[in-house]
Amino acid sequence: MLGDPLTIDASFITAADQPVIGREADKSTYALTVGSVRYKTTISHTSTKGRRRSIVRLDANAIVADPYVPSTNVEDTTTAYLVIDRSERLTTDAAVVAHVKELLGVLSAATFANVDVTRIGKIVGGES
Repeated sequence: MLGDPLTIDASFITAADQPVIGREADKSTYALTVGSVRYKTTISHTSTKGRRRSIVRLDANAIVADPYVPSTNVEDTTTAYLVIDRSERLTTDAAVVAHVKELLGVLSAATFANVDVTRIGKIVGGES
């Protein structure tokens, strides 16, 4: 299991340590509120038919003014995932780490300071 709290690099929004709020055999959940946004990180693993799937999920939830009815508040939510689906027999851990690093390279995301927000914005906007 990862440590408690989950330490995030200082260049990221959720840089303060995220304390664990739940643990199961193959799943840990961490949470932190920054300003008016509640961040929840879930890291889980499942194995089936010779494959292992690891998921890192970040949920961001905030209560904001409804743009259509300004006197009403609504929940605004965003979820981002990283899914690693691999063979349990043939792929080495080192190879999987290298592939994840390549994915982060596609996003130019070595650190938050180096994240290419233009590229991510284009992807979020539907470009491929």
